[in-house]
Amino acid sequence: MSEVRKVGARTARSSGRWGLALALLVLLCTCLFAAYRSALFRLERVQIAGNQRLSQADVMAVAGVSPGALRWELTADRVRERLLAEPWIESATVTWNRNALLINITERSPLALLQYSGRFYLVLDAEGRILEQRMLEEGERLPVVSGVKVDRALRGEVIDDLGLRDALTLLWWTGDPLLEQLSEVHVREDRYLRLYLTGGTTVEVGVLPDDAAQRERHIQTQLKGLLDHLDRVPATARATCQIDLRVFGKVLGLQCQ
Repeated sequence: MSEVRKVGARTARSSGRWGLALALLVLLCTCLFAAYRSALFRLERVQIAGNQRLSQADVMAVAGVSPGALRWELTADRVRERLLAEPWIESATVTWNRNALLINITERSPLALLQYSGRFYLVLDAEGRILEQRMLEEGERLPVVSGVKVDRALRGEVIDDLGLRDALTLLWWTGDPLLEQLSEVHVREDRYLRLYLTGGTTVEVGVLPDDAAQRERHIQTQLKGLLDHLDRVPATARATCQIDLRVFGKVLGLQCQ
């Protein structure tokens, strides 16, 4: 009987220790869960900088953040990845400062509208990236690129077309006040470019050099000559004026007086 009592006592002590360990484990898990859900680790404030076209609400929606979210559910890398998926955002930095999330973005600049379907146009940046789709009368005034066919239009995609690349390069080098007068750039299948200015003046640009350095020099030289020539065209002749820039270093005008 003494041996039976000893075995029973050992079993009771073992059960007691296991019960105590289980209770401690439950307590620890409860504390960890409470800490996990604690306000100490929740997002309290979002500070956004660099946005001009996108509103604060737009940036927060794209980033997928909102006050009260847990910090480890919103890692800086994850938030940045979401931001860079938005075509309007070119670059982004995301950092945590205690319970505040700091977001700094750089937005892409729209350069032109591309005729797409019916009354709809694609807003493009200098690389030919589709930023959004809109109607001509919506938003800020931008020069139109015509003659380039697009089968599909997905936001964020870059349109791979040599003629379009030429037109966008020309527009990128065109500064004020000439850009304000530029209404349309027409691209032919052979990459021949023709400009239409507000007021009716047409400008024959022709085919740009393929070499990047030569293309840049050609565009800068011809656009400077064009601007100088336009300054001498009276307002009454703008509707009939035809300007030829196809010969490098020369600007030829017809019916511009």
